[in-house]
Amino acid sequence: MNPGLPDLLVCPDDGGRLSLEEGRLSCDQGHSFELRGGIPRMAAGPEEGGGGDDQAGTFESFSAKWAGISESDLEQRFRQQYEWYVQRYGFGDEQGLAEFLDGRETVLEAGTGLGGDSARFARLAPGARVVGIDLSEGIVAAQGHFGGPANLDYVQADIMNLPFAPESFDFVSSDQVIHHTPDAPQAFANLAALVKPGGHIAVYVYVKKALLREMADTEVRKVTTRMSVEECMEFSEQVTKLARELSHLDAKVTLEKGVPLLGIEPGEHDVQRLIYWTFFKAFWNEDFSERLNTLVNFDWYHPPYASRHTPDEVSAWCKAAGLAEEHLDVSESGISVLAKRPD
Repeated sequence: MNPGLPDLLVCPDDGGRLSLEEGRLSCDQGHSFELRGGIPRMAAGPEEGGGGDDQAGTFESFSAKWAGISESDLEQRFRQQYEWYVQRYGFGDEQGLAEFLDGRETVLEAGTGLGGDSARFARLAPGARVVGIDLSEGIVAAQGHFGGPANLDYVQADIMNLPFAPESFDFVSSDQVIHHTPDAPQAFANLAALVKPGGHIAVYVYVKKALLREMADTEVRKVTTRMSVEECMEFSEQVTKLARELSHLDAKVTLEKGVPLLGIEPGEHDVQRLIYWTFFKAFWNEDFSERLNTLVNFDWYHPPYASRHTPDEVSAWCKAAGLAEEHLDVSESGISVLAKRPD
């Protein structure tokens, strides 16, 4: 933990100031949080009865997802994610993101996973204090892979019970995260409250899919979210192999009129992608290892929450939080919004 981090943190239980004593962060009301491996543990794990409702399941799913990921898989994942991130939020390229971050003093990544975006922000904005938070034990891998820079810290924390004072950050990023919380609109509101006047927030959530895909997602996840990690990982491997074989067919179909009720547009369709977008999630990316493809499928099927939303909903969240939309990207997979709190 870098020396300046405690100045940004508050007690998530009462909002009080924290002091560091004997390896713990404590407030005047007696709440105390352990420092372990240089990481402040501001969210109780499931063994401590923390997280509330199925947040324990979220902790389990994402701790399992990131456990033991290989260096090559990590590199593949971040290479794809880094390019996708700057495109979706309208930055264009890494230089555009660096220009956007220039002059920011505080940056938060909420739901950092393995810590890659936080590390990128810290590298591109060396004058900013960057904090990456995550509910899961993935935070340990993040610290191990990327910890060390004087302007970067990782904290185990819960988006539904944040350890920061209102208007603490110039930029808050929560990419592909809040749809995995019990209440995505509330999670968005919690994060938006942290944005300073003149600051920005960037959030991505799953978009509502075609009719049969939504039905399959709902019904299949009723089964898979109740599976053990091992059972769901095996199911995800099966789905991945099916998607791989469909992709290797390289089969195409052409539909003159499409099937509008099922969300199928006119024109030529790759069979694997047609099944993926309109019938059920069977992900395959030829640039990823089979293990990484399996983790992407597991990321959908095992977490207890995976809410889907519409662009109108996301715009309403921004309006309710007093934010002005600056960029909205809607794709087949999700909705990315960049919004600003007026000065």
